[in-house]
Amino acid sequence: MIKAVFWTYSGNYLGFDITGHSMHSESGSDIVCAAVSAMTMLVVNTVCEVYVQKAAVNVNEDNVSVSFLLKNSHQPSMGLIKGFFEELKSLQRDYPENINVTVKNSTERE
Repeated sequence: MIKAVFWTYSGNYLGFDITGHSMHSESGSDIVCAAVSAMTMLVVNTVCEVYVQKAAVNVNEDNVSVSFLLKNSHQPSMGLIKGFFEELKSLQRDYPENINVTVKNSTERE
């Protein structure tokens, strides 16, 4: 299962941690995994390359995880992260056994 935790503070979406495999179908034809991967990289690249914002980004291919946290309060970036959250929640409604999406306050972040 893919687990996506979104970090918020005062209602603003600051980042996310995404881990795991969806296990929807075999590798190479897994539409859930492909959707999550494509959206994740779109958000990371848009914030860092297009908006030119600083963020802590960690991609670990060994344990299949991406961690992303904005370094400042950039409204367009926070809006993009919130939109990403909404899209993953929609995906969760369609594939509840393959993806779990939660929101936590950034003060809970380990």
